[in-house]
Amino acid sequence: MNIAEIKGLSMSVYSGKGVPTPILDNISFHIREGEILGLIGNSGSGKSMTAMTLAGLLPESAHITSGSIVIGGREVLTLSPKERRKLLGEEIGIIFQDPMTALDPLQTVGKNLDEILRIRNVAKEERYDRIVSMLKTVGFIDPEGVYKRYPHQISGGQRQRVLIAGAALLKPKILIADEPTSSLDTVTTASILKLLKEICVSMHMTILFISHDLSVVNDFCDRVMVIKEGRIVESDTTEDILHNPKNAYTAELLTKANLDPRSLGLTFSSVDYSASPVLSVSGISSGYSNGFFGGKKRKDTISDISFELFPGEVMGLIGSSGCGKTTLAKTLCGLIKPNNGKIDLGSGRIGVVFQDPVSCLNPMHTIRWHLREALSSLKTDMTKKEKEELIVSTIKSVGLEEHMLDRLPGRMSGGQRQRAAIAMCLILEPSVIIADEPFSSLDTTSAASILKLLSKINLERKTTILLISHNLRVVRTMCKRVMVMSRGKVVEEGMTKDVLIRPSAEATKALIKAEIKPLNET
Repeated sequence: MNIAEIKGLSMSVYSGKGVPTPILDNISFHIREGEILGLIGNSGSGKSMTAMTLAGLLPESAHITSGSIVIGGREVLTLSPKERRKLLGEEIGIIFQDPMTALDPLQTVGKNLDEILRIRNVAKEERYDRIVSMLKTVGFIDPEGVYKRYPHQISGGQRQRVLIAGAALLKPKILIADEPTSSLDTVTTASILKLLKEICVSMHMTILFISHDLSVVNDFCDRVMVIKEGRIVESDTTEDILHNPKNAYTAELLTKANLDPRSLGLTFSSVDYSASPVLSVSGISSGYSNGFFGGKKRKDTISDISFELFPGEVMGLIGSSGCGKTTLAKTLCGLIKPNNGKIDLGSGRIGVVFQDPVSCLNPMHTIRWHLREALSSLKTDMTKKEKEELIVSTIKSVGLEEHMLDRLPGRMSGGQRQRAAIAMCLILEPSVIIADEPFSSLDTTSAASILKLLSKINLERKTTILLISHNLRVVRTMCKRVMVMSRGKVVEEGMTKDVLIRPSAEATKALIKAEIKPLNET
């Protein structure tokens, strides 16, 4: 039985001058009750806009020009705005790719989720119990504690689990999952996929699963649709689509399915471990306060962390979601003050490239403005002309054309925004770059280009890089040494080939065991 039927759906986005840009072009498909349907395609192919159209979350500039959407026997496009709002949540739940754009940063996790139930007149006591229960269901060890935290006080993977909890609170018939595992480590990805399958069965839910990770799609989905330039070009069982494609575009997607760093010919700087370290960390502990402005008692999230980074080294940092990797990164760069311990950077400087460039780029200002702001933090006697020349040379060094300086972040692709974020880091000439999941939310092609860029920076500038990543294939290729964190502590450290081939810590063993085999790799 079909729970949703979409027929001849076309949608365009109109510019300020009223010029339409077609986004979806006469697409038709159905979703069967209880199935997990995958939707794949390159960046910009229309995957997320298909999801937004189904959920009724299109921007004001977007208009459906033709077609029909029937969900649960009701024609959605003829519903009033009030009826469509009721539909969203009760009939359709959605898990967004970027949790920071879906969660109110000024409200705690609990308040964010409470709003979902409050507007539906659920009693206050029942709301709290249901939220804590759902947070526990999606894997939080301390759901009551997470309830009180703000979104910025938990990791990217934890924020994604909060979104899943919110989407499942009302037990919708259809759950749209837009890249729900792109920012997660191997263990958390496996647990989230298992959780979604369990929810699908226990809550009698259907899932529309959008992902650029075809290995995950292969393991998770019953059927797969392929979208190209707003058109569905192929639809069949997962086995047929991913192992016997009929469309040339699908076949091309499969050839680029795996991010294999070994095939990129990456070259890195040599490392002298007898040299003086560029960064020494001794016994630091750090964490967040419960209050938004830091007024309440602080609780250590990481404790007794010690390590050294050497000139030109690329060192990996891995661990499950919520283990403290991002807290450590924020502490090292000064965004969080350590409760104790010592960070010795000498005369050097730390730069940071965060997982999500959207959250660190002001949408109201151009990339040129961002680079000027970064430069303004330096004490320099450079003239205005020299600063502009440096801005131009820096943006070119990360592979962007000069005209991109006058673009707003919203007018750039994910890969371009990440390059711009790297340029903001490089213009400060850091001796150490902390790269916190810099390519996890990108498609394979964009991720490969960012890998090449980081390799180039390390080789040509001799810049030391601390790479935080859940992609063990990347860590194996890029990093000579690796640290493993679990529950706020470093549980294993050593040469990458030793740690990932002969792990001693249970946390490391779990990460390796949960690693999903790349698609079509023998």
